[in-house]
Amino acid sequence: MPGEYILDVRDLVVRFRVKGRGFTEALKGVSLGVRRGDSYGIVGETGSGKSTLAKTILGINRPTSGSIYLEGREIDYSSSKDVSLARRNIGIVFQDPVGSLNPREPVYRIIRAGLINSDVPKDRYEERIVEISRQVGIPQGKLWSYPGQLSGGEKQRVSIARALVAPKKILILDEPTSSLDVSIQAEILNLLRDLRRSMSITFIYISHDINVIRFMCNRVSVLYYGKVVECGETKTVLSSPAHPYTRVLTGSVLGIQRSEIQASDSVAGGHVSTEGGCIFRKVCPSAFEKCSVEPAPTALDGDHSVWCHIYEKSEEVYQ
Repeated sequence: MPGEYILDVRDLVVRFRVKGRGFTEALKGVSLGVRRGDSYGIVGETGSGKSTLAKTILGINRPTSGSIYLEGREIDYSSSKDVSLARRNIGIVFQDPVGSLNPREPVYRIIRAGLINSDVPKDRYEERIVEISRQVGIPQGKLWSYPGQLSGGEKQRVSIARALVAPKKILILDEPTSSLDVSIQAEILNLLRDLRRSMSITFIYISHDINVIRFMCNRVSVLYYGKVVECGETKTVLSSPAHPYTRVLTGSVLGIQRSEIQASDSVAGGHVSTEGGCIFRKVCPSAFEKCSVEPAPTALDGDHSVWCHIYEKSEEVYQ
């Protein structure tokens, strides 16, 4: 039932026209359910469709087919009213704080922009800006500084403040620490965990970094070239991965290198005209004849599901 989740994505397909190449399919029937209070991870390498998924949820990209429900209500992405509703309830923090902040605006005005078209009354704008700045660790003396005067970590704090200055039910975090130094990454990750608890907000955390997902998320979906190949509780999926791709991603299998997967872009890069079947089969060391047919999800223990024929054949293969 859609009402079981605060955000329910069902069979989402997103296609883009590529000059001289027809269409490319960035998302190929993605489904996932995010429960209220989750910190839900979306993990996969470059080209897996993670950022496309985030932008589609927010209405930046238009779905080709499929449905997205917010608190049980289907969002009509052809309706500006519905898109506005989604954006009032869902915030986003992008990977690159430099590119997402206007260099000509001071911090105060950048954060204030997050209040435009929100439900916060204008006479409370200053109060909210001061409050969120304190919560994310921006000193009051920095509010009239410009992005060029800030460190990388400070810029990302500004991005977080802008996303949360108007209260949100869901915050999408699209690789928010990948451009930061390791020591600063830890500060931002701890800040985000504290904010999620204090604000009772649901996170969707997008990353290629398994360790970050392990630290931040209680549930996770693994994406490979626009398809979910495994999902479940983070501890289970990452400590006992079932899908061959997840095993490669977590470094728990030998016989195939991540560089080989990345080199397979030309094989599984998402063009609609490519062959059907399991999208991982061309580089999978365990592929067999049935893999020419697209796998259905197989339920394992509890919330753990995998899209792999090997489990239909024999669950003992990976034991």
